[in-house]
Amino acid sequence: MNGRALAALEIWHARNSAGRDRAFAVYMAFMVALVAVVPVARAVWVSVTSPAGVALFADVAAPGVASVIVAVLWAGALLVGRVRGPALLAPFLTHTLAMSDLRGTDIFLRPMLRATALITTATTTVAVTIGASLAQHGIVSVLDVLLFGVGGALVGAVTGVLWLAGQAFPRAAAVAALSILFLAFLAFATPVLQVVLPWAWVGYPTQMQAPMIAALAALTVALLAAVPPLLNHLRHETLMAQSVRWDALVTHATGMDFASAVSTYQTRPRIGRRWRAVKPRRALSATFFVRDAIGAMRTPGRLAIGVAALAASGMLLALALTPGAPAWLLGAAAGVIAFGGLGPLTDGLRHAASMAADFSPYGVSDRTLVAYHLLFPLVVTVAVLLAVVGVAALLMAVPPGSAVLSALLLGVFALGIRVSNAVKGPMPTTLLAPMPTPMGDPMAAVRVIWALDALVLAALLGAAAASLFSMPLLFAGIAVAIVGTAAMRWQRRR
Repeated sequence: MNGRALAALEIWHARNSAGRDRAFAVYMAFMVALVAVVPVARAVWVSVTSPAGVALFADVAAPGVASVIVAVLWAGALLVGRVRGPALLAPFLTHTLAMSDLRGTDIFLRPMLRATALITTATTTVAVTIGASLAQHGIVSVLDVLLFGVGGALVGAVTGVLWLAGQAFPRAAAVAALSILFLAFLAFATPVLQVVLPWAWVGYPTQMQAPMIAALAALTVALLAAVPPLLNHLRHETLMAQSVRWDALVTHATGMDFASAVSTYQTRPRIGRRWRAVKPRRALSATFFVRDAIGAMRTPGRLAIGVAALAASGMLLALALTPGAPAWLLGAAAGVIAFGGLGPLTDGLRHAASMAADFSPYGVSDRTLVAYHLLFPLVVTVAVLLAVVGVAALLMAVPPGSAVLSALLLGVFALGIRVSNAVKGPMPTTLLAPMPTPMGDPMAAVRVIWALDALVLAALLGAAAASLFSMPLLFAGIAVAIVGTAAMRWQRRR
C-alpha cells in the first residue's frame, strides 16, 4: 500500500466517532431490536406456524413458487448492481483508493463480503423459518430443515456474486436479468424444465434435497471463484457515481427527506429527447395529457416498473378478496405497491405542486394545473387496474364487480395520497422541538410518522379497500382522512 492510500486511511479513521459514541450506537441498536424486532419476529413466527401458513408452505406448488422467488431475487440482484453494487465505500475512500495502484480485491473485497453476509443471513433465516414451520408439524425432518438452511445460504452467496456482476457489467446484467425472469416463468409453466435451472436447486424441504444442494454448491463455488476478476474489473467512474449517489441518499434519508432520497436514483431520460412534448391543441387538457405521457415514455424502464407495480397491486387486491385469504395483509401490500407504482406516472403532478406555490407561467389557476396533470396518471391507473383485476377476478373466482370497484377506489385514492404528498412541504420546525413526558420524548417517533405518513395512509387504504364490503365505514374514514389531509396541505402550500 502506497503512502497516498495510507494517508487517506489515516484521515478517514481519524474522523470516526469516539468509543463512547460507538457504545451508544450499540446500545440503541440493542434497544431497537428488543422493542421492535423481537415482537415483529414473534408475530412472523406465529403466522408461519399457523395452520394457514403451514398449508401454504406444504402445498404442492410451493417448490415451484420458491424457485420463481429465487429467480426474481437473482434477477433483482443483477439489476440493483447496475445502480448500487456491493463493492462500495464512501466517496472519499472510493476516489482515493481506486486511483491508487491497489487492486480491486485489496480495496473492495471487505465491503463486498459484508454485503454478501447480510444477504446470506437473510436468505438463511427465511429458509430455516419455513423449514422449522414444517418440521414443527411433523411434515419434514430436522435434517430436511438443515439442508434447506444450507440451500438458503448458498442462494444468498450466489445473490451476492450476481449483485457484484451487475456492478461490474451493467449492460450485460440487464440482458441476463431479463433472461432469468423469462426462463423462470417458463419453467414454472413447464415443471420439466426446473430440473436443469439453478434457481430450482434450492432444496425445498418437501423435495429430494441432496442432489439439488450438491449442484447448487458446485455452482456457488464456481461463482465465488469469479469474485476477484469482477472486483478488479470495476471502473473508477462507475464506483464514484454509485458512491456519490448512495451517500446523497443516506444524507437525505437521515434527514427524513425520503422524497429527495428516492429521486436520487431517478433515471435520466435517454430516448425521445427530440420528441415534441408540448404541442398546442384545441383542448388544453389534451396538451397536458400528451406532455405527461411523452415525459413518462422518455424513461421507458421506469414507466414499465410503475405499470407493473400497479398490475401487481391489482392482483394482490383480487387475491385479498378470495375466501380465507389474509385480506388485511394483502390489501396493505397492494396499497403500498400502488402508491409506489404511481411515482413514475406523477412527475407532472409534482411539477404542478411545486409551481402552485408561486406565480403560474401557464395562464391557469393552481387547481386547474393540478387537475390537468392528474389526467395521465388517472387514465393509466384506471386502464391497468380494470384490465388486470378483471382478469384476475375471473381466474380466482372472485365477483368481478366488487373486485373492480375496490381496485378503482384504491387507485383513485392512492392518487389522492400522491397529491397530498406532493404539496406536503418541508417538515414543520415545531416537530424538531423536544417534548419531555413521563414515558420519554415521543417527538422522534412523531417525526418518523410525519416522514412516512404517505406509506402509512397507503397501507391503511389498501387494507380498507380489501375489506370494502365487510367494513365500508372503515374505507370511508380512510378516504375522508386522505381528502382532509390533502385539502389542509393545499391551503397551507404558500
